[in-house]
Amino acid sequence: MASNAGVAIGFVALVVGLCGVGESFAAPSAGAKASGQFNFYGSSSRSALSGAREYAGNLRRYTEAVPSSGGTMDAGRAADGRGAGGMMGVSPIVSKEAVDAIEHGVAKSEKYLAVARRHAEAAADQDAVAVLDQINAHVAEVKKCCRELAECCEMDAIDGKRSAACCKELEAALGKAIAAHDKLVPPAPAAGHGAMPAMPASPAMPAGAHHP
Repeated sequence: MASNAGVAIGFVALVVGLCGVGESFAAPSAGAKASGQFNFYGSSSRSALSGAREYAGNLRRYTEAVPSSGGTMDAGRAADGRGAGGMMGVSPIVSKEAVDAIEHGVAKSEKYLAVARRHAEAAADQDAVAVLDQINAHVAEVKKCCRELAECCEMDAIDGKRSAACCKELEAALGKAIAAHDKLVPPAPAAGHGAMPAMPASPAMPAGAHHP
């Protein structure tokens, strides 16, 4: 009888333990932000947009520094940005390189945001979903500015002032989208990567002393 009672107690303990395991699996998630993958994709989206903003700034500074070319250009001069008088203008090749890089960064951001949304929806994290909606609204404005910049850069004779103005609008839109990511994932540390630690100062040597 004692052995039967022990078996029964052991069986009950096993059932209780299994129930506890089931409850742990069925427990609601702590939120999408508890997922390392969610943070990765959110941070990667911000990085992609930050890269796009750098390209926009590079193009703006370039178009501000280069005089607009006037008149109609032939194929050879259009390639290197020379106008009819031979004066260097805004290069269509440089402009296209920048626009392509910007659009690539925005596309990568959209891809990362889509994955982050799937994580947020799976975790039923409504706060994260709401922030993602805000970011996507900013990205939509970014894409509108991208289209306007691309139109500026598709002209045979690129207007440097107009292109610079488009770049400024694009940088502002990208800045809003990037800032909105701070509600989604914590910003990266301000310290620079790969910084070498400061070397300890050598102790002062007495006057007249010499190194061995």
